[in-house]
Amino acid sequence: MIEWIVAQQLPLTASLLLLICLETFLTGKLGVKFTYRLWLLVPGILFLNNVPTGLISLPANSISYYVVGIGPALATNDNDWMLVGWACGATALILYTVSYHLRIARTIKSDSNHHAPVFASDAISSPMLFGAVKPRILVPSMFSSQFNEQEQALILKHERTHRSHYDHIWNCMALCLLTVFWFNPVVWLAARSFRTSQEIACDAAVLDSSSPEEKFIYAKALVLCAEHSVSHINLYPTLGDKSTMLKRLNAIKHPRVVNKATILASVVVVGALCTNTALAKFSTQTVKPEEAAKASPVKRVHPAYPEKAANNEMEGEVVLKFDITENGATDNISVVKSSPQGVFDKSAVEALKQWKYKPRIQGGVAQRQTGLLVQLDFRLGPPESSGKENTAK
Repeated sequence: MIEWIVAQQLPLTASLLLLICLETFLTGKLGVKFTYRLWLLVPGILFLNNVPTGLISLPANSISYYVVGIGPALATNDNDWMLVGWACGATALILYTVSYHLRIARTIKSDSNHHAPVFASDAISSPMLFGAVKPRILVPSMFSSQFNEQEQALILKHERTHRSHYDHIWNCMALCLLTVFWFNPVVWLAARSFRTSQEIACDAAVLDSSSPEEKFIYAKALVLCAEHSVSHINLYPTLGDKSTMLKRLNAIKHPRVVNKATILASVVVVGALCTNTALAKFSTQTVKPEEAAKASPVKRVHPAYPEKAANNEMEGEVVLKFDITENGATDNISVVKSSPQGVFDKSAVEALKQWKYKPRIQGGVAQRQTGLLVQLDFRLGPPESSGKENTAK
């Protein structure tokens, strides 16, 4: 798991930094709708970075031999502390998300002041679209007294526009990515930039073909929402988000003309990033099996000698077939043959799962290696030193 997360960092961070720059400096020239749609680059990059890659199959007679003794089993993993740290952070964020959702859900009540399905809550200070599956429009309990009828109509139109854009689904996906990659500061910056693009795009849709007076009323409603909004970590985008308010007001007051040359340039850059990510997963060179170097582990976990076998003074061997991933981890482990059958199989498989290999690099690209064989000889007495272990070709 931790190897997969680490492998996503370079393409993910590069794409997020590009999108943050485009949103920060070029929204006016690209257009608010186009800038918001560019965020589809993130799932696209993750998809391209995880498509199946080219394979290297080693000759069937390539087999490594290692001797296992009764010495103590080495079951430590260098990545354990990283996995534990990541799990703690992800769990904390999940718990906060659940508690935040439940705290709001417990306070929801019907708002009889509006004909449309609108709900009120004492736990919020600004209107929002709440929920991922069946989103509901929530307003603060004092909504009717804080805003006049025109302001209320525009605010509710804003939230309905979010729902028609399926922003509740995109926000759910963004929250999932934030939970998985919580340790990456660029992801947090990108989440804020993403919400800015989302809100400005929604504002533009609401005010499309609106009169200057309606724009003024809408801008006034935004300011009032920001004044009453409480500053805290918002898992659900709110109308009164103070961090995006200045950009939104400027976009309403000074709408800019879209520059086609800037759009074309951004498309070229985004396309180049996608192409580079895709090419990095596929080697353009044909690799002959005999050209692939014999794989040697850089980390080898010593299998535990089964207690029952040791007590009965049993010896044996297990031949395992496995693959090496692009990150050097073992995968698709299976027992080819064992003697005595079933005695040492489990111990051998559990140990091989924790082995790490130096990734095979071809043309500057890490390759998946398939069809490797290793034989673990279980012998009574201490295991032989690494210098005496031999590899037969």
